[in-house]
Amino acid sequence: MSNDSEINEETELPSLSIRSYTRTVRSHAHPYYQLVLPINGHIEIAQDCYTGNVGVGEGVCIAPHEIHDFSANENAKFVVADLLSVPVQLQDKHSPIFQVNSALQAFLSFVEVQLTHYAFYGHSEVAELFQVLLAKSEVGSATGKGMTRVLSHIHSDVGGEHSVKNLSGLACMGTTQFKKRFKEASGHSLRDYLVKVRMEKAKALLRNTDTPMLGIAQLTGYEDVAAFSRRFKAYFGQPPKFFKRK
Repeated sequence: MSNDSEINEETELPSLSIRSYTRTVRSHAHPYYQLVLPINGHIEIAQDCYTGNVGVGEGVCIAPHEIHDFSANENAKFVVADLLSVPVQLQDKHSPIFQVNSALQAFLSFVEVQLTHYAFYGHSEVAELFQVLLAKSEVGSATGKGMTRVLSHIHSDVGGEHSVKNLSGLACMGTTQFKKRFKEASGHSLRDYLVKVRMEKAKALLRNTDTPMLGIAQLTGYEDVAAFSRRFKAYFGQPPKFFKRK
């Protein structure tokens, strides 16, 4: 993982990296587009046309030469893309927030595992896929800030025991309202969403790391390999060993 101070303006583009920031407010600009997509937590952004926080389920596009202030909790993580160009709908600096759909969220889960300890630079199939997914992104936030807090909390610990009661309290809603708003925001019930993010996380770990099967099961909320394997096969149609890195 890198922090923002390690990236300079001579970096070969495009680039994808995992970054964290600090609570100390910093300010700068760069001569290329920069997209910040939270994996967990949120980032505070202030620029000419937008001031607010950006959390899981949304991203922010910072235009070339746009001076911006930013800060975040040190434990929060972000996928950061430095790009020479972005899809046309993301080029309006008066509307810098865009939605992270389910396909792009799954991509971020892959990138989190793949790039945690190093950055990707230059053209590749990964960068091309990222651009394809970005082209389908819609401007604006699909969730209220209560749901953004909830999604950020879930993604900070995908294996945790995330109950409707606890999450509705985090969103400052009653349980009935929470269930409705969560499905509107994510497209899934809480149960189905948890299964989805846990399985995508597990598949990324299987394909890109040497983490033991028990470790993957525990990281994704299962106490033993047998329970994890049953759920994984039911979700993907193949057992975990089918995806295990050779």
